[in-house]
Amino acid sequence: MAGGIRDIYGHTVTYVPEDLVYVERLFTDLRTDDGFVGDEFTLQSLGCLIGEILVRTDGGRWSTAAPRRGVREDAGLAVVLPNGRTVNPIRAAYDRADRGADSSVIRFRQVALAS
Repeated sequence: MAGGIRDIYGHTVTYVPEDLVYVERLFTDLRTDDGFVGDEFTLQSLGCLIGEILVRTDGGRWSTAAPRRGVREDAGLAVVLPNGRTVNPIRAAYDRADRGADSSVIRFRQVALAS
């Protein structure tokens, strides 16, 4: 996904919070009147990119959990943050795709990090 953002926007992903601006742009650009046109791979890749920012920048760590059967946005991965919260960045990507800008991934990070 980092390569896709570089190819589309000319931005090299460095896994810092500012990269989420480009993630938001990609969600906006992949949205039509009929909804989000990206596929499952795209959504899971974007979710992993969001999670990796939480890990590399914010001191989180990846954690595995048993995936819930039949729940498409549950890949069995979560990020545990230093504040004790466990968040699901892959679900955040699905929420952004389904609900549009009302589910901003930038806001997801802000809420996740709030004490």
